[in-house]
Amino acid sequence: MEGMTTWEIPEDSGCEMIAAAVASVLIHFLIIVGIALAMTLPAWRFSLPKAPDETPIEMTIISSAPPKPAGPTYVRTTPQNVPDAPKKAAFESDNNTRAASEAAPSGIQPMPSVDGRESPDIELENRRYSDGRERQPAQPAAEAAQEAPAPTPAPSTQLALREVHRPESAQPPRPETQAARPRPPAATGFQPETRITRIRGNISNRGRASVEAAATPLGRYKKMVSDAIGSRWYYYVNNQIGLLNIGTVDIRFQVGPEGKAQQVKVLSNTSNESFASVSISSILEAEIPPIPPDVAKLLDNGRLEIDYSFTILSN
Repeated sequence: MEGMTTWEIPEDSGCEMIAAAVASVLIHFLIIVGIALAMTLPAWRFSLPKAPDETPIEMTIISSAPPKPAGPTYVRTTPQNVPDAPKKAAFESDNNTRAASEAAPSGIQPMPSVDGRESPDIELENRRYSDGRERQPAQPAAEAAQEAPAPTPAPSTQLALREVHRPESAQPPRPETQAARPRPPAATGFQPETRITRIRGNISNRGRASVEAAATPLGRYKKMVSDAIGSRWYYYVNNQIGLLNIGTVDIRFQVGPEGKAQQVKVLSNTSNESFASVSISSILEAEIPPIPPDVAKLLDNGRLEIDYSFTILSN
């Protein structure tokens, strides 16, 4: 028939089509066999990692010893011949005293209202320095004039033992001096120079300014520590006053069972390094008595931690 084209399929093309069909059948067969084998293999060969044990967390509460209640604050007092210690006194000292005030109440503190200088220390009266040493018999005027050295002007000073409501040891060179070493202070003779602190208290009982303080073994020992350090400090200050600036140095240290000062650290200093050196030497060289057994049992590790303030004031 005219107008029609006839295509002839080569014999080789038919063979290729048959081979492709056979290959396709073999590939699908191998896939099916592989899936079947995978399903029949042991499960441990394809096991997923185990989830961590969900063991409940155990908590053990260990009861600790209750913190020791804060004791009364130490304050320097003047003897009043009060035989019995006041009950629940807010302060401790080496004397029993009753609270009184020369002015009307003007604050909320359990202290008298007094006018004085601004200071973190607590001083209720002005005192003159006394070294507490025994006085020699009086000498004739002519002999005394020949032997007596020129008097050294005493600086206006302030010493205060502060309470610690909480280091490396600092030991600067000790000041050199040719003066004789001071003797330990007498039991009741040593007295530092002090100035009244400005206080606004709530005590209404009229009388000489004082606080409700109880004489305790710890209060008496703190007085010994303060006197031992103060006696040494005045000895250095009187011989080094020309090198010292006006200001205050606050120092923290510990007193060990044998009475030796340890772990001395300067907390602050508004004077100069010479003043800090003098004050630290006074602490390290102070002849502090050993801690009495009735005091040691009240302290942590048998050691007493103290903050001490040394001040030179302008006249």
